[in-house]
Amino acid sequence: MPALPSPLLRLEGLSKSFGPTVAVAPLDLAVEAGDFCAILGPSGCGKSTLLRMIAGFTEPSSGRVLIDGQDVTALGPEQRPTNMVFQGYGLFPHLTVAQNVAFGLALRKRPPAETAGRVAEALKLVRLEGFDDRSIDKLSGGQQQRVALARALIMRPKILLLDEPLAALDLKLRQQMQEELRRIHADIGGTFIFVTHDQGEAFALANRVVVMNAGRVEQLGTPQEVYRTPASLFVANFVGEASILKGERRNGMVTLAAGPEIASAGPDGPVSAMIRPERLQPAAQGLAATVVDQQFLGEAVRVTALTSSGERIHVRLPDGPDAARLVPGSKVAFAFAPDAVRILEESAR
Repeated sequence: MPALPSPLLRLEGLSKSFGPTVAVAPLDLAVEAGDFCAILGPSGCGKSTLLRMIAGFTEPSSGRVLIDGQDVTALGPEQRPTNMVFQGYGLFPHLTVAQNVAFGLALRKRPPAETAGRVAEALKLVRLEGFDDRSIDKLSGGQQQRVALARALIMRPKILLLDEPLAALDLKLRQQMQEELRRIHADIGGTFIFVTHDQGEAFALANRVVVMNAGRVEQLGTPQEVYRTPASLFVANFVGEASILKGERRNGMVTLAAGPEIASAGPDGPVSAMIRPERLQPAAQGLAATVVDQQFLGEAVRVTALTSSGERIHVRLPDGPDAARLVPGSKVAFAFAPDAVRILEESAR
């Protein structure tokens, strides 16, 4: 049987400490060629430090970085087959668009004809044809972001690294740039790794999501796996919205403090039950609760209710008669399918 190809990027025992502070605990991670991988987590979780170690801007305290089978741990950023787009773009205001895009090739003293051709190719890729001589200060935020992308892509990196690249853009422009990043990724068939604290952005862009917390990887999986089957209470709470209900497992049955029972194999003891808001529906019987708040969100209504055990649950319903009846003070029951519940052990952080 032929050997399976190695992943394009492999991290082995990679860690970083700043004095007594552990920014990234030792971790292993593999990213395949062609992946669009999101590193997702709250501020201070170590995700940007991890990205900078992959790029070569930060020296790890331990472990190795391998790209395409080569150990690049001791190599500087300019010697690695990577390029990075920073949150602040890092464009040079005294240079034109074309000069900014060509900057890396100029440092490598590439022939003028080759540079001109690759600048034109990069600007076409990011849909900025005709902007060659434009001043950076004459560009919108979205256009500046595209220039930064073109400057990175012109170097034809094996891995493009993006550190919260859309954080400075407003919502509508951010959504447009998400579509552009997906298109560019598909057009070049490249490997992208980007850092974000926005789970909506991670899900919109990535086919693989790494969830980090306090310097550790909590879960790695597809967006669907991370959302539907979180590996820990942290992931359940951080990714999307969820109702977390306390329960006790005895002999394969979980009894919730709020009342209902759920079949669940596993050791006896305290557990938590996670239910996403779109999986709860008003019904004649089920999880008894009292509505305390209702928010109109356009295409949907968000309902918050308190169970008989005093636990807060969140429900998302299509705007319509059913949702309209759930005003504060209403007594209601919410039903859910067995596969809507994710049982998490109390030991799962």
